Amino acid sequence: MDKPSYACSACQWNGDETKFSTKILSIMYRPKHDNIQAFKQIKCPKCRSLVTIVFETLDGTLTK
Repeated sequence: MDKPSYACSACQWNGDETKFSTKILSIMYRPKHDNIQAFKQIKCPKCRSLVTIVFETLDGTLTK
């Protein structure tokens, strides 16, 4: 699966997610659905501006 692509609106830095600074803001485990949900912050590595915050859902079986 390809990583999402982002672009900084402040300095025009762009590329896939691996070129940006990421930080997990919160993690929630949902046992009823056996999955993990997380908010992840994406920041520009060049100017440190906030690019976006994404919501991800991961299958809980990956952590067992």
